[in-house]
Amino acid sequence: MKNKIGLVCIFLLAAINVCWFWPGNLYFLNDDLLHIPLTDQGHLFQTNSVRPLHELLVRLDLLLWGKNAFGYHLTALLLHFIVCIQLYNLCLVMQIQWLKITRQQAMWAALLAVILFLAYPQSSESIAWILGRTPALSAVFFMIAVRLFFVENYIWSVYFTGTCCFAAALFTYEQSLLLPIALLLIAFKEKERIKRQGMYKYALILLAVDAVYIIARKLITSEVVGAYEGGNLLSMNWAALVANAFRIFFRLVLNPANKTVFILSAVVLLLLVLFIIFSARKLHVNRRSVTFFAAITILLIAPVISLGLPVNSFESGRFLYLPSLFFVTGISIAGVAACSQNKGFRKPLMVLLIFLTSYWLLGKYMASRNYTDASSYAESVENKVQLHFQQTSDTLYIDTLRTSIHRLPVFRLGFKTGINWLNSNIDTNKIVVRNYYDEVLSQPE
Repeated sequence: MKNKIGLVCIFLLAAINVCWFWPGNLYFLNDDLLHIPLTDQGHLFQTNSVRPLHELLVRLDLLLWGKNAFGYHLTALLLHFIVCIQLYNLCLVMQIQWLKITRQQAMWAALLAVILFLAYPQSSESIAWILGRTPALSAVFFMIAVRLFFVENYIWSVYFTGTCCFAAALFTYEQSLLLPIALLLIAFKEKERIKRQGMYKYALILLAVDAVYIIARKLITSEVVGAYEGGNLLSMNWAALVANAFRIFFRLVLNPANKTVFILSAVVLLLLVLFIIFSARKLHVNRRSVTFFAAITILLIAPVISLGLPVNSFESGRFLYLPSLFFVTGISIAGVAACSQNKGFRKPLMVLLIFLTSYWLLGKYMASRNYTDASSYAESVENKVQLHFQQTSDTLYIDTLRTSIHRLPVFRLGFKTGINWLNSNIDTNKIVVRNYYDEVLSQPE
């Protein structure tokens, strides 16, 4: 019965995701108008990025959909749902084969993990922004690589497939670079000798893949860490790094808000976590699983700490796509385990999970509206430009071009490049923008 309720919730949330992020309501935004035209021209490595597999996906979209944004966003939704299926399978396998949890309890936790992930608001950018879907595509390969780590027997095909999938994940989106460290941590705590040897070998092979990726990145871009993604780290700006870490770890749970509300919410969240830890101290806690989920979440966040992310908009939520997969899995396994061990925890935990899901869904709805508004503005500007040059060849003067909507980037990059790509007959030299308006710069907090 509980499984049926869980499945109904999953299908309902999947339908909500489709409605809120309906591809027909979304358009090309910001970097899309810069990078997609470059891919259309045959450029595989762009702006010091080594993400050829996503470029190949864009080429496939170009072949299937041309310059119709609908198809690109449909692809993003499909990727997101594939990851949801993989999350269920991985959560189930980890519990049964690694944590030795009963299948029924494992199924409840796996269903809950998918429910939380479908409600999770920070995944919005990976659904609503075409270039923001790179973590979702990377996650498809990444989840296979992690899933293979938890097999019963390590044979050559496991090592080979894991190697290929982890390499594919890195050459799609480099955020999973530190995964082998988390796997080595599990191997170190494994008591069965033969199993431990297989785990060590698998993790070390993935470390070798890391080395290949770093060498390839150096050869292709002439740098291992660029100024964009590692500026604060390279300059050892500790104040910025600590502030970024604060924002990222709390944004993992909290919806964006103004700075005061966000800080107050962070304090309340911290007190709540301390209370839960204190209340659950008598429960039998699997330290291996707690260590693993905490470690892998931190290791997936570490590569983006230098970049950071804002607390007052849904921009850069893609940085939390991969970490959130293990964050919701850890919450689900811990919650179901607590309910199974102590019936007194069931009602308060159920209330807490319902509140969390509702809170995240509110954030996801807000994100969907924000991205829809941003897309509507971008499309309306493109249509007005097209209409102008259909009627006359005179210079078009744009009094004010908004570069962001709801603090989401719309035309910070690629405006004229995108216009030229979408309408090759338009001479963009005849477009004059008199004023640019950016909410982030004009309304700082």
